Amino acid sequence: MKTLARNFTFRKNDQAQHSVCSNSTREALLRLAANSRDACALIAVYDEYGDDLKASAVRWFGRNLEVRNKAINSILAAIGRQAPTYDPESMDAAEWVRQCADAEAKKLREALDATCYQRSRPGRDA
Repeated sequence: MKTLARNFTFRKNDQAQHSVCSNSTREALLRLAANSRDACALIAVYDEYGDDLKASAVRWFGRNLEVRNKAINSILAAIGRQAPTYDPESMDAAEWVRQCADAEAKKLREALDATCYQRSRPGRDA
């Protein structure tokens, strides 16, 4: 019985902690909407959703650590730039961050592929 009570208490505390984190992320996004260079707000977003940002980077760029880290930095910058589009009334902060991260990673991948394609094409100057 004590174990069950302890597990219930843990789950209840875990849910309360998630709610606090979600609120702080929402506040961080609203701060970024006012100032896209708010380093503390970007850190708060990364602390809460770093695993999601890494997952997007791995999905679009593979496991190369250097490329992944550059992609994550670009994704964070994009989150800062796009924060004014976040509407807390219509979308959960977590979902917005994941969508923004995935869209930016896709855009970066397409730009990288286009650059690589242009470099690999033989010149037509003859």
